[in-house]
Amino acid sequence: MIIFPAIDIIGGQCVRLVKGDYATASKVAEDPLETAKKFEAAGAEWIHMVDLDGAKAGYPVNTEIYKNIAQNTGLKVEVGGGIRTLETIRAYLDLGITRVILGSVALKNPQLVADAVAEFGTDKIVVGIDAKNEMVATEGWLETSEVHYVDLALEMMKAGVKTFIFTDISKDGTLSGVNVEQLRKLRDATDGKCNIVASGGVHTIGDIIACRDLGLYGTIAGKSLYQGTLDLRGAIKIAQTINIRTMTIDDYDALYAMWIACGNGLNNFDDSREGIEKYLNRNPKTSFVAEENGIVAGAVLCGHDGRRGIIQHMSVLPQYRRHGIGHLLVKHALAALKAEGIHKVLLVAFKENAVGNAFWEAEGFTLREDLNYRNFALSDMIRYDPKYE
Repeated sequence: MIIFPAIDIIGGQCVRLVKGDYATASKVAEDPLETAKKFEAAGAEWIHMVDLDGAKAGYPVNTEIYKNIAQNTGLKVEVGGGIRTLETIRAYLDLGITRVILGSVALKNPQLVADAVAEFGTDKIVVGIDAKNEMVATEGWLETSEVHYVDLALEMMKAGVKTFIFTDISKDGTLSGVNVEQLRKLRDATDGKCNIVASGGVHTIGDIIACRDLGLYGTIAGKSLYQGTLDLRGAIKIAQTINIRTMTIDDYDALYAMWIACGNGLNNFDDSREGIEKYLNRNPKTSFVAEENGIVAGAVLCGHDGRRGIIQHMSVLPQYRRHGIGHLLVKHALAALKAEGIHKVLLVAFKENAVGNAFWEAEGFTLREDLNYRNFALSDMIRYDPKYE
């Protein structure tokens, strides 16, 4: 589960509200960029940011702050507040923002959400559902609708949305604990087909454990971090339920079953037990498996030729694909390659696999349209997909 430290902005200042009431805004940190860097130093990989001025105005107000953090930290930045048009979404993504959060517009203009998912992809678009007494609130929580939060989520799923941030406004900024009951309703209604992020009320490590045990994708922590009731580094550690370890040939049966379940293209030589054993003997430290509750849920087969890394297979069982396992496997593989002095990485990419390619782009790989291959950190690739030729 991902822990998202939060920075909310009013008038260029880091603030927190109580139950969404702007009159309760209190400054919690001096400088947004320095605060983000502290979160990064504690182990955060993401940061959740809200333009509270923008949420009230209906258009972005504090854009430069988010751009500054996206371009001057290694954090993945998600931003919400006042995002009402495709042009605004595009502008944020062009600034280096990883994904944007659509709130009020999901209720008032659902077609825009569908258009955004179609144009930018599911990894770039998040819908924030904020509720008062289980009814969706909009316009910076200043208006309450007659739409139930679960009903809105189900409609947004039809539009292609895969990630939701759910906030119980009565809990937000109160340090009174997350609303486990409402989160469970949303989890059950979406039947494990979506990423659910809990927001509002996080107080102690107990809230992190509760969200983890619900099987949620993530939890947002704000006031608890600023007031010291929750330690970010400890929260990140306790949220981690996945064990990543080096691959051995003893994993072969589980790997082969996973490749079949994922529909991977296999060949009789390279992907045989003998072929994989030879590969691991050549590259004993750069391939990894991910275990969750003792089950091999994902794996990356990765090696190098002394100059460039090669990702041969990266698979995650379908039922585990909302758990961030793919990201963790890639992170470990790249770190292992770097430890062996390898900084250029390649993989085979299939043009027709839009979902898979979006994943690799989110991991920092890019597509060179002129040569039709993908690379990492603008480095050369040496293995080509025959379908490109």
